Amino acid sequence: MIGIFLKNTLITFTTRISQLLLGIVTSIIIARVLGPEGKGIYALAILLPMFLINFTNFGIGPASVYYIGKKKYSPLEIFGSNVIFSILVSIFAIIAGIVVIFFFGNKVFPGVAKEYLLLALCLVPFRVFFTFVVNIFLGLQKIKKYNFINLIYHFIFLVLIIIFLLGFNFGVKAVIITQILSFILACIVLFFLTKKEVGGVILYIKKSLFKDFFNYGSKIYLTSIFSFLHLRIDMFMINIILNPFEVGIYSIAVGLSEKIWLVSQSAGTVLFPRISSETDDKKLKEFTPLVCRNILWITIFIATLLFFLGPYVIALFYSKQFIKSILPFQILLIGTIAISGSRILANDFSGRGRLKENMYLSAFSVVLNIVLNIVLIPIFGIAGAAWATTISYTILFLGRVIIYSKISGNSIAKVIFIQKSDIALYKKYASVLIESVRCVISMG
Repeated sequence: MIGIFLKNTLITFTTRISQLLLGIVTSIIIARVLGPEGKGIYALAILLPMFLINFTNFGIGPASVYYIGKKKYSPLEIFGSNVIFSILVSIFAIIAGIVVIFFFGNKVFPGVAKEYLLLALCLVPFRVFFTFVVNIFLGLQKIKKYNFINLIYHFIFLVLIIIFLLGFNFGVKAVIITQILSFILACIVLFFLTKKEVGGVILYIKKSLFKDFFNYGSKIYLTSIFSFLHLRIDMFMINIILNPFEVGIYSIAVGLSEKIWLVSQSAGTVLFPRISSETDDKKLKEFTPLVCRNILWITIFIATLLFFLGPYVIALFYSKQFIKSILPFQILLIGTIAISGSRILANDFSGRGRLKENMYLSAFSVVLNIVLNIVLIPIFGIAGAAWATTISYTILFLGRVIIYSKISGNSIAKVIFIQKSDIALYKKYASVLIESVRCVISMG
């Protein structure tokens, strides 16, 4: 179990590294061409479809992974159903978005023109389809294909950004259009790859599938909403309390700090379908703590390095216009450590079907985050928003650790701190890696 998990995690991690590099280059180009205010307006415009998708997805993506893992429905049935779900959800989300833009746009998105918000709304159907369908590969544990499809989007986006921004020096509208085109092309590739993988497409939703998806999805749906609010509510509040310029500065700190999540995201992505399909309670008890504590300490190591290197990276690549993002970036690094461990435990809860625990903890952390933002932003500016996020993430992680220890029977220390058995595992896989490298060299 550990060997397969490590192999799939390594594949995912390598892909995420590639996505990280593509994403950083893309981010640098956008930031340098648009400047802090333009970057802030773009970030706020893109938040609208992201919010709409998270508020209307009803947990269909995770439900697909869960029921494929349980082998209750065939991938062919789920593929056809998800195509229909994506159409219905997109219609609902777009209507909701139009209402928000024309009736509440000036209050919710002050400083952002309606044309940007309406254009960003065009992202909805393609992001919904992509999210719903790509999870089928995750449920099948086709990790290579899952990662390949995700990588395609980032590659296309970077190429188009280079053409439109560097080639023609276009503005915010061009970046949004580029993102739309990138998702369209990625969705076309995804559709045909999925159709080939599952053996066709049947546009039909079984009554039992709809009921099961709703029962599971409705529970994980609230958790995903709370998680997304926790992740992005600070940008809204910075814009309302301060202005888009400050959002642009803060978005760099957020974007860079989130790149550290690639380690926990890689492990969590592989862990969820693995837990969903695992029937051995003993393996479950040993496996998640092993993953959690090691991911946690790897993230601590990376965050410590970036705490000292981050200021030079921001100044060198993003220009002196974004120097103000250094302090919030350093503060957010503490939060990234907490969320890395929290994400692993959240995936364990979801894989076990223990969704209420995730939902209640996430709801509490969002409320805490909002309260802290209201108190701290007027006093400390964007650094206050960073502290609000970091404090609430840390409390969320500690809450999940305590509840997980009760559910699994593991001690808190076993979840957080490196064990002697881990050292033996390091030696074992290090020797395998060294031997593999020797074989490659000898063959050369």
